[in-house]
Amino acid sequence: MHSSTRPADRAVREEYFETRWGVGRVVLAGDLPLELDLPDPARVVPAGGRGAPGTESRGHWAEALERYFAGEPTVFGLDVEAFAAAHGYTRFERDVVAALARVPYGSAVSYRDLAHAAGRPNAYRAVGSVMARNPLPVILPCHRVIHNDGTLGRYGDDPAWKQRLLRLEGWSPGGETDRLRRARDGGEGRPVTGEER
Repeated sequence: MHSSTRPADRAVREEYFETRWGVGRVVLAGDLPLELDLPDPARVVPAGGRGAPGTESRGHWAEALERYFAGEPTVFGLDVEAFAAAHGYTRFERDVVAALARVPYGSAVSYRDLAHAAGRPNAYRAVGSVMARNPLPVILPCHRVIHNDGTLGRYGDDPAWKQRLLRLEGWSPGGETDRLRRARDGGEGRPVTGEER
């Protein structure tokens, strides 16, 4: 979930955030987050590192991430189009990350549901590839995308993170994804579209 597609023409800076799972890092160009490293108990904030706890230079991204990891429902307000442009995403990748950004806190959708929301109903495997390359987990909540059968699936180098993040948000199996699947398959109600979220 870490990408090396950092734009070369923009000055970047780092903000660090502390959680009960360790220290995380977000890389920004101006105020646009480009990459996020999940918390790691072995990571230390460099001396004078921006966003270091107790410093006056705490950025709002570090503060928002600390609130999120403390269990507070958080809407990050990412400029998805600017993020996608900074990474040189294709139209398909832009559609996928825009749909992903609309998946609400505390819910999960399947890869198939996300493909539908992105306007590409048959591209659910390609959606999985976009999720696997997401350089901004949590802010672009790829942990909220699960297999069509309701199993969690993989999540970067440490699969425990997906379950940990979903639990932090209060999601449990049998919740929203099952309702969406029944609706899509002709059961109760109708599917929820990205515009309705």
